[in-house]
Amino acid sequence: MNTHAARPAAPTLDVHGPPARRPARVLVLFEPTASGAAALRAAAQRSDEGSQLTVVTLAPQSVQPRCCARGPSVEVVNCVVREEAESELRSAREILGDAAGRVTFRSLVGSQDPPIGVWAAGQAFELIFLPKRRLAFGGHPLARRLRRATSAELRLVG
Repeated sequence: MNTHAARPAAPTLDVHGPPARRPARVLVLFEPTASGAAALRAAAQRSDEGSQLTVVTLAPQSVQPRCCARGPSVEVVNCVVREEAESELRSAREILGDAAGRVTFRSLVGSQDPPIGVWAAGQAFELIFLPKRRLAFGGHPLARRLRRATSAELRLVG
């Protein structure tokens, strides 16, 4: 008779580790460039049915100069910049095709909305995709600000 109780089998460890958890909230900054489209596609691949993908464009706004300046008024220039940002969002929808139905699209307007770092931190994104810039030292100029403002994982694509 064996007096030793049978030991439970040791748990087997998966050599590859647990499957990667999909982030619940993914942000991508879209720009109408090849690396902007690549960042958009990478973000769409990384998100799935259980996560929320948000695509943003930026519409920086100028302030009225103190003196009388020649040329188009600041309001006209700002309006054109906002329209271009909306056009970029339409391009992003076209690139995503059928997947665009479950995506949130947003244009961040300079003086009306908070800066992208503050806005992204408030939205609690877990993963942020930015298009790489060819000639910018350190990648996208917003990368450093986003790293400081959020705890999200940041990926430069392109």
